[in-house]
Amino acid sequence: MTSPSRCEDIFVSVCFADVPLGDAACVTELAKLSRRLSERYRYCEILLVVDADSERDLQPLISRVLNARLLMVRPATPFYRRRTAVALEAIGDVVVLASLDELPAVDIIEMIEVAAQKGSIVIGRRSRAGVMNPVLRALGHSAGFRVDMRDMLTACYPRPLIGKLLVHPDRQLALRFPPVDGGIPVSWQLCGDSRPPSRSARELGRRLAVVQKLLVSSAPRVLTVVSVLSLIVVFSAFAYVGYAIIVWLALATIQPGWFTTSLVLSLTAAFLGGAIFGLTIGLQKVIEGLSGDVMDDIVNERASVDMFDQAMKELNVETTAAVHAVPSGPPAHVEAKGAA
Repeated sequence: MTSPSRCEDIFVSVCFADVPLGDAACVTELAKLSRRLSERYRYCEILLVVDADSERDLQPLISRVLNARLLMVRPATPFYRRRTAVALEAIGDVVVLASLDELPAVDIIEMIEVAAQKGSIVIGRRSRAGVMNPVLRALGHSAGFRVDMRDMLTACYPRPLIGKLLVHPDRQLALRFPPVDGGIPVSWQLCGDSRPPSRSARELGRRLAVVQKLLVSSAPRVLTVVSVLSLIVVFSAFAYVGYAIIVWLALATIQPGWFTTSLVLSLTAAFLGGAIFGLTIGLQKVIEGLSGDVMDDIVNERASVDMFDQAMKELNVETTAAVHAVPSGPPAHVEAKGAA
């Protein structure tokens, strides 16, 4: 018998990219979560990313976790690539990218409900962050992402929004920190875990990977700044050449070798500035070509007229009156032919 509060109109996918096989507590936690999801949603799945060489440890997961899908990956696959891979395999209307370490501190059911109702990304957030958070936020802003180390790995994505993130040029980073985009609404759920992120070796490695990806994603803006500075150097070098020529013409005596040294230094600076400018704009063109244009500039629409409703009323043919007007007997010309 179906529970009255059981939701039957959405499909929920909950994904875990960091499943430690052989941990009994982990299997118990996943089994508890699978029961909660099955009680609340008729259609749900739990996707677990595991190493391809650990098949002997999969039986406890398969036997105890309801609606589980196990995705085998290469053992050396990085964590954020695992998250991207499992997000690509999820088929739910709401996709949850979760972390086992954060399950006790977040309410996944509530986050799913908010994401489904608002149509926005819902991210779990701690109340405290590390001392490097302002620096990382500035770095993230330069790369075009909403970076905050208070944000947890657990987040809920409606299907249209996760589709946008999966076609992002840097989708691994976009699935960790949402891009600064008006077409991607984001809300945060403050969780009971007030502790800052752990300082384990695994968490440190993930954090360094995020910083490296942020630095790489900042390349377009960095190249723009470098190109502007190189142009300033070129103009300054030519201005100094003019100054050196004016001094050489205006003064009767100057320091021996000063004029030639000034020319050599100025022209060398001009050449290097021009070369760096050419390299930076060339790299910007390459990045622009590789990024792709998704043509998603319009994020919303408001109008005072419903063109579709108006066209339906004015162009559609009313068939009810025509049906009643059709005579029930044979046509007149058929009757006349029979009489003849």
